[in-house]
Amino acid sequence: MASIEEVKAALMQAAEQGSVTINQIRAAVENTEQMLTRLRAISAGTGHPTIAEAIARGEESRQRLAEAMTLIQGSAEAARRYIGVLG
Repeated sequence: MASIEEVKAALMQAAEQGSVTINQIRAAVENTEQMLTRLRAISAGTGHPTIAEAIARGEESRQRLAEAMTLIQGSAEAARRYIGVLG
């Protein structure tokens, strides 16, 4: 069985990994924004449904990435709170 100190260390590592993951997601959001900017620029003046679909899917992916960041932040915060509970 792991000691309390080992559990606390593992929780802190998990929370820190959450921070790393959030940074990676931020980079993905920035790349998605660049993709959307390019799609909007290239599609100016066209109303083709396929390009509209590409933009809509890109916007949805950006939204889901933001949701993932929020969930991961909550997870890391909960892990840190549990460290406090352990004392």
